[in-house]
Amino acid sequence: MLNVENLETEGKVYLPYPRALREAMGDAMARWEAFCALPLETKLSLGYTPDESQSGNGYECKTERGETLDLKENLHFRLSWYETGCQKARATGSTAAVELIESLQVLPGLIKPSLLEFAREVERTFNIREFADDVEASVPNLIIRLLHYFGDVSPDEVIAKPHIDKGGFTLHLWESAGGVEQLSLDKKTWLPIPVSHEEALLFPSSGLQYLLRNKVKALCHRVVATPESARDGRYSSVGFVDFRGNASYNKSKYGRLQDRPAGFNYDMPWDEFRKLFDFR
Repeated sequence: MLNVENLETEGKVYLPYPRALREAMGDAMARWEAFCALPLETKLSLGYTPDESQSGNGYECKTERGETLDLKENLHFRLSWYETGCQKARATGSTAAVELIESLQVLPGLIKPSLLEFAREVERTFNIREFADDVEASVPNLIIRLLHYFGDVSPDEVIAKPHIDKGGFTLHLWESAGGVEQLSLDKKTWLPIPVSHEEALLFPSSGLQYLLRNKVKALCHRVVATPESARDGRYSSVGFVDFRGNASYNKSKYGRLQDRPAGFNYDMPWDEFRKLFDFR
């Protein structure tokens, strides 16, 4: 049984990582690396397009430098976008693009049992009615985000700026190198987050903090370059899970979460935190 009370005390929880999911995730990441090696013009054919929620679908390349901007390329995949993604991939004439999209189709179904196990424990522990049903309904819109942080940086350089995520909760599914760190809940230090391919890491995003009325805090995290990723770059994958009927952070009114001070939400009173959200 999962101990979801760790969300309050440690800011995160680890989930079992079934072999079938690990193998499918490894296959998808190999195809992501092959896709990243394609010419930029080909990759942009799977360009980012808006979705009805806050995050869209498709490929982005971010090379603009800034204090709170990360140098990376990423792809958002939803099961509900699969047919569109396949059409765009086939139009490129690239086998690597087609194989990438096809490899992603199986992931939401393989992730679903772990999501539901977590959701049932949250429902029971925190007395949140129908939470598991809401999470199950979210699976077609579960976002699989594939990331590639470019190399040629300095070891210990912060390559993913401190931030909390804006969805419901986040699954950390894969990484080619370590470097993920969390801001301690007392905001005094950055702590390494051990991640292995034997477990899946889950931590609250802003939506779960909202739903549980500050009982848990959206985890402020960052990524620092290891000697390996500083040289070769870093490939990783996360899953963003939202849930039906939840309020969402009002980005258009309050700006990017990356632009807020690290850990701003840890000691923000509930009456102030809830004002940052609107119902969809």
